Amino acid sequence: MHRDRLISQIGPALMLLVGLAFVIGSVTTLELGSARRMGPGAFPALVGGLLSVLALITLVRNFRYPMGWDRPDPISVAAVAGGVAAFAFLTPLLGVLPAVIVSVLTTASAVPQFRWPGRIVLAFCVAGAVWLVFVKGLGIPLPTIRGF
Repeated sequence: MHRDRLISQIGPALMLLVGLAFVIGSVTTLELGSARRMGPGAFPALVGGLLSVLALITLVRNFRYPMGWDRPDPISVAAVAGGVAAFAFLTPLLGVLPAVIVSVLTTASAVPQFRWPGRIVLAFCVAGAVWLVFVKGLGIPLPTIRGF
C-alpha cells in the first residue's frame, strides 16, 4: 500500500513543480502589468498559480485517499504524441485549422470508444473555437488555411 501511495503522488508533485516554475519564472523575468493592461508575464503567472493550486488539492486528496494506478497504454501515448507532432509539423505547411483538425483526430484515437463521427465533430468544433478565440477574438495573425 505504501508503494501505491508514493506512486499516486508523483504526478501531482510534478504538476506542482511545473506550476511553481512558471509562477517564479514569469514574476522574476516578465512584466506583469496591471489588471486593465496585462503584461506578458500575467498569463503564465495565472496559469502556473492555478496549476499549483490544483496540484496541491490533488496532493492532499491523494494523501488521504490514495488512487490506484494503471499501466501506461503505449497506443494512447503514441496517439497523444502523434497529435502534438502533427500540429507542430502541419501548421507551417497547411495552416492552423487543418493542423488542429488532424491533431484532434489523431489524439482522439487514444480513446477507442470514441467513434469516427464524434471525432470528426469534435475536430471541427475545436478548429472553429481556435479560429474564434485566437484569430477573431485576440486578433493573432495566424495563417488559418495556407493558400486561402
